[in-house]
Amino acid sequence: MNPPTLKPLIVPDYENESPAPSLRSIVRKSALLNLTIILTSFPVLVFAGGPKAVVPTLAIMAGLSVLIWTATFTLFSLVSLARIFWTPVSSAARRDSPHPAEKVGVADPWLDGPV
Repeated sequence: MNPPTLKPLIVPDYENESPAPSLRSIVRKSALLNLTIILTSFPVLVFAGGPKAVVPTLAIMAGLSVLIWTATFTLFSLVSLARIFWTPVSSAARRDSPHPAEKVGVADPWLDGPV
C-alpha cells in the first residue's frame, strides 16, 4: 500500500524566484574552489620551478586565496543588498491573483485533513 504522491504547491507569481543563497553554501563553494586551485597548481609550479620556487609559489597561492575570498564576500554582499532593496519594489508592483484562494490552510491534505 503506497501513500498518495504529494504534488508541490506553486504559489502564483513566485515560481520564477530562486531561493536566496546562504552564506554557508557560498563559503563552502569558495573553500572548494580554493582547495582545487591549490591542489592542482601548487605541485605543477613547484615541479616546474624546483625547490627554489616553493616560497614564491606559496606567496602566489596566498594572493589567489585572498582574491577569491574578497570576491566571494563582495559578491555575496552585493547580491544580498540587491535582494533587500529589490523585494519591496517587486512586491509593490505585483498584483493580486484574479482567482482568490479556494481553501484556507497550507494546501496539504495531511495537515489540513480531519483531526
